[in-house]
Amino acid sequence: MSECSYFADGVLEIKIKSETSLPRFFGVNFSLMASPSTLAHSLGHNTLGKTDIAVQSVLLGIVFVFVGLRLWSRRFQSLQLNDLLIIVATFLMVGRYVVEIMMVVLCGMGLHSTEVAQVRGSEVFVQFNELTYAGDLLWVTVIALVQLSILNYYVHNFSQRALTVLAYIITVLCSALWVASFFATAFFCTPPKRIWLADTPGHCGDREMLHTSVNASEAALSFLVVILPVSWMWRIPLSKTKKIALICIQLLGLGIITIIAIRLKSEFDLDPEDTTYSSARKSILSCIVPPLGIIVACLPTLEPAIQSMFRKPALPSTAHNSIYDPSFARYWKATVLSGKGLEEPEMPLVGLTQPFMAKMSYLAPGNIQVTSHWEIHSSRGSARLDRSPVR
Repeated sequence: MSECSYFADGVLEIKIKSETSLPRFFGVNFSLMASPSTLAHSLGHNTLGKTDIAVQSVLLGIVFVFVGLRLWSRRFQSLQLNDLLIIVATFLMVGRYVVEIMMVVLCGMGLHSTEVAQVRGSEVFVQFNELTYAGDLLWVTVIALVQLSILNYYVHNFSQRALTVLAYIITVLCSALWVASFFATAFFCTPPKRIWLADTPGHCGDREMLHTSVNASEAALSFLVVILPVSWMWRIPLSKTKKIALICIQLLGLGIITIIAIRLKSEFDLDPEDTTYSSARKSILSCIVPPLGIIVACLPTLEPAIQSMFRKPALPSTAHNSIYDPSFARYWKATVLSGKGLEEPEMPLVGLTQPFMAKMSYLAPGNIQVTSHWEIHSSRGSARLDRSPVR
């Protein structure tokens, strides 16, 4: 029901009061309790909102597992810049996850705007636009951090000069794109407040052009990041685990590029009259890309953790028949140190211009580290094998 009253200057004021059939019992006005401050009670029929939260929750859990395994792997190595970039990206992705939950629970994303306005009024759309603004800035930043992390990994783990130079060039392009995308999104309207308050004096740019340029550039650079090591991957000696990880990077990377392209198409399907409903599908696509990117960036770093889980020591070299091979160390333990016959294993012939030095170590029972130093002298018609005391 509504009440009308006039001020002294003749201005008409209309007050609208909601009226429900809920009665008043024991002095408690149940009609006030029927107007919730959130839309959490609508999750029962908010299918898109529930899907958004479920997908993000599952992917976030997987991300925590992969980042945890990555940090576990770094127990055997030192932290690098690419690890720090992924850690920062994970924290920002958690922030974006909170933003998405607020958009669903507080602003009714996934519901039609008419239903949302009936429950919370028109001011809810101001809050919805603010959260969308924050989510877009976080999305652009997380994608950039993931790209930079992968490129930095290439620089540290591939010694080929051409690949390193290309990685640095793409790093500069990704950094420039992040700066341009961040500020273009942040200052899409002047002042930025006009983005969520349409009646604020100022002006805004072309939204379709902004999203098209940002998403197209992200897809193009992501493609370059994915295919960069392909031509070198089969030429250099890599362990089978790393090769499988790099193949997974390429497959998942192509999937991410496809999702970005579909996300771009969903930008043109937004209905300005029903933003809370039409933006839900775009939000689901947006929440998939950052977690997948972090998973892709973690894959090639997990080899030490995987080998530790299956109790396979990580090898410092991928070369076969190496004196650092654990089986070779076990051979010396079973023959030389035990006093049994000295039967030399098959080893590749090498040309020696100076005495060959070798250092071998293994774990004896009781987790005792045993290290032996060997020096081999060889000349035509004679050979001498010297071993320093076992320590």
